[in-house]
Amino acid sequence: MQFKLTLRPASAKTLVPFNYAYRLSGFIYSVLTEADARYARFLHEEGYPLTSTRRFKLFTFSDLIMPRIVVDVKAGGMWVNSPYIEWVVSFYMDTAAQHFLMGLFQDQRCVIVSTPRGANPRQATPCQAEFIIDRIEAVPVRIVSQRVQLRTLSPVVIALKDERGMDQYLHPAHEQFGPLLVANLWAKYGSTQVNKPVTVLPGHNPPDGVLSYRLLPNPDGKAVSKDRTTQPKSRLLTIKEGSRAQTQLRGYYDFMFELEGPPELLELAVLAGVGRYNAEGCGCVSVIET
Repeated sequence: MQFKLTLRPASAKTLVPFNYAYRLSGFIYSVLTEADARYARFLHEEGYPLTSTRRFKLFTFSDLIMPRIVVDVKAGGMWVNSPYIEWVVSFYMDTAAQHFLMGLFQDQRCVIVSTPRGANPRQATPCQAEFIIDRIEAVPVRIVSQRVQLRTLSPVVIALKDERGMDQYLHPAHEQFGPLLVANLWAKYGSTQVNKPVTVLPGHNPPDGVLSYRLLPNPDGKAVSKDRTTQPKSRLLTIKEGSRAQTQLRGYYDFMFELEGPPELLELAVLAGVGRYNAEGCGCVSVIET
C-alpha cells in the first residue's frame, strides 16, 4: 500500500537540509516504535531475511515533493516556500494493515534535525525543520497485467563491484543496470517466501526473460543515453550521516522504465522499491497511468 501524506510547515521559515532522506527514515521507524515496539523491531532488526547477512526492510519513500523552494547553498538546504508539501510512503504488507498505518501517521509531527553547514556536529546547535501531517491518503496498488510503466519518485541505486571491490554506481542506460535491478527484485521476492510455498520464484537462479527491464524514452521522444546529462539526473547521497557507518552513494532519478513479469513481482517493485537502500529513501516509484 502506498500513502500520500500532506505536510504543513510548522514555521513560516523552514529550511530542509539537502541530505534529509536518512532523517525521514528515522522518523518512520520512530512512528512505528511509538505504536508497536514489536512491529518496529521486526522491520528494523529482522525485516524479511534472505540470509543471515542480508536483510530487506520492505518499505520505501519518495523525495519530499516541494513545489516552490529557494536553494540556499550557504545554509546547506532548501527554504520551503509553499503552505504544503507532499510525501509518498510505501509499505509491502497486507492491505489489512492500511487503517493501522494511516492512524499511526495522522497528526504526527515530522522533525528533520540537521547540523548547520560547516559547523562541528559535536559543538553546533542543531537546526530542525518541523512539519505537521495534515492529511494522509491511501493509494491502492493493484497490478493485474504482466507489464507496467514506472516513474521514479526518488533516486534508484544500482551498483556493480569493480576489481577493487568498490561499488560503481550505474546509469539506468548501462547494460548491467537492468539485470542487477531484476536480480535485486527476485532476491526481495525470495525473502518474502521463506515460510511460504514458492509458486512463481524458480529458485535462486530464475531463467532469463522471466522478469525484464526496459528504459523508456524521454518525454521528448529521444532515447536515453548514459552519455546524456539532461536525463536521468544523478545525486550524491549520504546515509547514516555523522556516524561511523556514514556512507556515500550515487542514485539516478527523473526517468521512466518498464518492467515485464509476474504481477506479484511488479507490485513488489512498486511497494518495496527497486534497487538498493529502499528503507533509506531510494528506489521509490509510481505507476504511470496509461
